[in-house]
Amino acid sequence: MYRKISGLTSAFTAVLFLLLFLGTSGSLAAAGGSQGGSSSQAASTAAPGPFGKYTPAIEVTAVKNLGAGNLLFPPGDSIDNNVWTRYYEEVLGVKLKYTWTTNEQQYAQKVNISITSNDIPDIMVVNNVQLKMMYENGQLMDMTNVLSQYIAPFTREIVYQDNGDAIKSATFDGKLYAIPLTGFGLGNAMVLWVRTDWLTKLGLSIPKTAEEFLAVADAFTNRDPDGNGRKDTYGLAIYKDLFDGGFACLEGFFNMYGAYPHIWVPNGSNLEYGSVQPAAKTALGTLQDMFRRGLIDPEFGVKDAPKVAEDVMSGRFGLMFGQFWNAAWINSAKVANPTMEWVPVSIPFTASGKTQIPFGTTTYAAISAKSKNPEAAVKLLNLQLEKSYGATAESTRFNITPEGFGPFAYPPLYMEPGMKNFDAATAVTDAINRKDPSKLNDEQLNYYEMSLKSLAGDHDNNNWHQLKMFGPAGSLTVMRGYWDSNKVQADQFFGVPTPTMTEKLSTLNKQVLTDYTNIILGASLDTSWDSFVRNFGTLGGTQMTSEVNEWYKTQR
Repeated sequence: MYRKISGLTSAFTAVLFLLLFLGTSGSLAAAGGSQGGSSSQAASTAAPGPFGKYTPAIEVTAVKNLGAGNLLFPPGDSIDNNVWTRYYEEVLGVKLKYTWTTNEQQYAQKVNISITSNDIPDIMVVNNVQLKMMYENGQLMDMTNVLSQYIAPFTREIVYQDNGDAIKSATFDGKLYAIPLTGFGLGNAMVLWVRTDWLTKLGLSIPKTAEEFLAVADAFTNRDPDGNGRKDTYGLAIYKDLFDGGFACLEGFFNMYGAYPHIWVPNGSNLEYGSVQPAAKTALGTLQDMFRRGLIDPEFGVKDAPKVAEDVMSGRFGLMFGQFWNAAWINSAKVANPTMEWVPVSIPFTASGKTQIPFGTTTYAAISAKSKNPEAAVKLLNLQLEKSYGATAESTRFNITPEGFGPFAYPPLYMEPGMKNFDAATAVTDAINRKDPSKLNDEQLNYYEMSLKSLAGDHDNNNWHQLKMFGPAGSLTVMRGYWDSNKVQADQFFGVPTPTMTEKLSTLNKQVLTDYTNIILGASLDTSWDSFVRNFGTLGGTQMTSEVNEWYKTQR
């Protein structure tokens, strides 16, 4: 189970950091086993402890993904000289040198070139396929003992927040060959967004069951909730790709019926692909009936998510499943029409329903087998987490500055606590209820102040969406409720893509989209479903499932 970061751990981290910073780190060096392989010589000369400083300073090479566009820096700063690079040298004695930098579109290709040419920097962020390639090429440092010796308590909490699954995903033949840059899949869970001003007008309540959900969808379609005298509204908003978009998508609808498309779920002692399980047929049958009754836009099959968002903002829909940030997409409609009100609520699950979440870790810090100081990567990560989110964090210096710069994007390695946003929502809600923001950190205080403006009716400043995410009964609170009530179905596959998965999964998922859409539009449910399942297996699904379960055996 994912673990909460305790106040005791944070307090210990603060004391540890202070003592290490004052130069007493040698006595507090984490005890670890003797390092094996090619890292043993490097460790003997490494500065001790999670935050120990190298004297003289060392140089560490890395590469950098600059994101979708060029990063913005304060005057005089750059990717090579900024608040983080200066702090690394000041505190750790690490001079960071980038071998190359590039944008997000080119990053994966340049990493592949580095791997194939064996031009590997000390630190490089890679995906799981690239990690496996580097392992097979002998390009990775064994980090098993390095991590255990140099990891800070706060970093350990975050790296192991999924009970060690992320660590397992970076482990080959019993040894750890990378540091997983862990994420938290709960952040991708779906909530149901409902127009409560329409509910009030029609004398209805928040749907608590699947049956009530369908009744509300019918009323929003047929009872003129906008009061314009025309039949121009629909119950449920859907976009053309059905899944993976985060806005007006259908994972939440399928989850309501205990179906989990596009993830691997337990079935006895094996794993099965959720898209072909019987519960998905039940969900599709319900969607087909809703389409037939006119509760779904007949043109959904040609509308992308931004187009559906326009329809939502123009008042054509009253229900949609989506992620916690959906209110941000429609905030401008709230500004234009303050009487419109959407609220996030829990999916009205049937008895077997849970919310699906993906495996949260998608990237890894790969440390070169030739690195002279592999522990430096652990130290850089320790410092980034501590100063961004730990007990001694300086958010306005290292995360987001008052001038609007984003130093959080500058480090070569970046992680954040998996429960950060959920803890922020809890803290903001508590501060609003107590009318006391004194315990909030800088980031939480920002959410609090924007939420207060919205509660005061100030929609002109675009604060409504922050209230709907971080405020009382906001979407993050709803999602945390899934976790606390054990209503989460996590993707059970976190290995390197299997050969068939690599070759055919994209094509198989396109087949899922095509056949699902045809069924929703009215194709024979029984005949079309049976044909879909049969074709899925023939086109590679059967072999892919066999490969996944061969991997699954090694995890038990």
